[in-house]
Amino acid sequence: MSFEQIEQLRQQYTDQYVMVDESRPELRRFRGATGRIKTVNMNGRALVQFDLYNDAAWHDISVDFLRIVDAPPPKVEEPKERKSAAKAAPKPAAEKPAAEKPAAEKAVEEKPAAPAAEAPKTETA
Repeated sequence: MSFEQIEQLRQQYTDQYVMVDESRPELRRFRGATGRIKTVNMNGRALVQFDLYNDAAWHDISVDFLRIVDAPPPKVEEPKERKSAAKAAPKPAAEKPAAEKPAAEKAVEEKPAAPAAEAPKTETA
């Protein structure tokens, strides 16, 4: 491919959302996933980042096996109130609080300080 063809591919495909050709065995792991083309390298292959399995890698895929699709819908996060309510509900209430330990058991034992190292003796005249 010539430099002009590569530049044309780069302008055409960069920042486009794509899906892979599922009939290709090496691309089946991306089945149903939408990826975004980051750039086209000098070999004429697209570097695609998929939003799948927290995958931050750029995969080198021929543009012949990609089809451009609309942008995926934004991910909707569940409101925090619902999450905290869902987590709090299944916990059963404790019947009896644990008995407190006596103060003597709570006290931390003090360890004696390490002995100071003696300075080497020097003879004086």
